[in-house]
Amino acid sequence: MRVVHIDSGKYWRGSQKQIWLLSRAQIKQGLDCWVIGRPNSPLLKQCRESGVPTSGVKVRLEVDPIALASYLRVFAQLRPTVVNIHCSRAHLPAGWAAKLAKVPLVLLWRWLDNPIRNAWQRWKYQQGYDAVVTISQRVAQVLQEGGVPPQKIHLVHIAIDPEEHKVYERNFAKAQLGIQDDGSPVIGTVSFLVPRKKVETLLQAFKILQERTRVHLLIIGDGPDRARLERIADEIGVSLGVKFAGYRMDASALMSAFDVFAVTSIRDAAPIVLLEAGLAKLPIVASRAGGIPEYLRDGETGLLFQPEDAHDLASKIKMLLDDKELARSLAEKHFQFVSTKCTAAHLAKVTNELYEKLLETNGR
Repeated sequence: MRVVHIDSGKYWRGSQKQIWLLSRAQIKQGLDCWVIGRPNSPLLKQCRESGVPTSGVKVRLEVDPIALASYLRVFAQLRPTVVNIHCSRAHLPAGWAAKLAKVPLVLLWRWLDNPIRNAWQRWKYQQGYDAVVTISQRVAQVLQEGGVPPQKIHLVHIAIDPEEHKVYERNFAKAQLGIQDDGSPVIGTVSFLVPRKKVETLLQAFKILQERTRVHLLIIGDGPDRARLERIADEIGVSLGVKFAGYRMDASALMSAFDVFAVTSIRDAAPIVLLEAGLAKLPIVASRAGGIPEYLRDGETGLLFQPEDAHDLASKIKMLLDDKELARSLAEKHFQFVSTKCTAAHLAKVTNELYEKLLETNGR
């Protein structure tokens, strides 16, 4: 079976990492797998370095005849059994091309829980695919609200590769990040800095914590919201205790510098950082938003707080700092969940079984 994965993104974010992990795992399980992406993108570079065959197609518009023609040429050359479309911009040109090329199975993957708001989007979600694959019940709910029939929606878990997940020695990680090793605990997050991630809630919670205990805050990541967040840190008087480390390709390896990991999104389908923090055996406090509660069970594998409630967040972080046994127990149980239910090999197996099921159902 030849499988093609399609993405048009220019950045290396969670969905691109998932495509890379999935395609590698599928090749290991015997599939002939290709990744088609934006030329010179981090995704294609990562795939090539891992031995995953690639091809480049640039998509400029949601309705892009040039991209459609490029996809048609690729499909004529590769003759895939399954096409997986992983991004909104490539949805129509790749989906229409796959249908014109008579590809037996076309899957649309939905990685975000953005609402389907208008008539154009509702129409778009009736085009160019046979079924939708998504990563949380929350995203499935959004799709149904947008008019996608529930029988067309299939759920899988996001994944990580435990065999290749590297975590630095703690003192080395702190040195790499320039954190003073004074014995104070480090609260950390790894995030693309955009408004929906609500990192300002973490800044406000940090201010509350600073009034009770000595603590550091480390924010790894970059994005359009960084300057605003730095201003907030200065305005509320915590900038001396906060380090904005910027974008780091080795962000997950640096998590060993943290004592508690925080996720503060108000909308998030299924953040992969929850899995990375799980393999780092970190206790986690995360917002009760989007698909997060499906990956972090409150009081069992982590603690959840009410979105945008800095006092609730600060209270939950303080609980983990004060109760080391609770923190250890939660982290260990989350590690077990991630290392058994959220591996790349498991994702590939479940996805391959879904291909077979849908191909049989469609009589192809």
